[in-house]
Amino acid sequence: MSFHQAPKADLERGVSTLGGRRLVFHCHHYNVFLQRTIEDALQERAPGLLVAAGMEAARAMLQGLEAEAASASPAEALRRAADTFAAQGFGRLDVGLLGAGGGEVTVAPSHYAVGWVSRWGKRPTPACFFVAGFLGGVVAAAYRLAPERITSRECTCVAAGDERCSFRVEVW
Repeated sequence: MSFHQAPKADLERGVSTLGGRRLVFHCHHYNVFLQRTIEDALQERAPGLLVAAGMEAARAMLQGLEAEAASASPAEALRRAADTFAAQGFGRLDVGLLGAGGGEVTVAPSHYAVGWVSRWGKRPTPACFFVAGFLGGVVAAAYRLAPERITSRECTCVAAGDERCSFRVEVW
């Protein structure tokens, strides 16, 4: 059973929304080029900004989806988030070990890791900052937590030579 909700298109205005938030579709080439531009410009400050942006985008969109059709449980909200993530082409999230206290998540394949490797080859550090932020936003939305209580980071990354992309979400 899929919990995915399709984006809404306003053809007169040329605007697509999901969960009441504007939605823009970009390919992995565009997204990793944008990420690299931000990383080159901000250096060590880039990862924190990229994770925070992913968290806020996910939290706001998922809260909007919950306002339109509330999930019966946090577990259902997690499944909806994973289905929505996959439907947008970012990869398939395994959120089975994710709960109110955080947990571990894998994604296969990661839009960002695959995009990075296809464009520039492997890198020395993980590349999936948006995914890490998205997962923090998922936990915030599913369990109605303040985003300040959540940290999320990528532990292993295909773009850095690992076999899979894995993440750790912690709730404080």
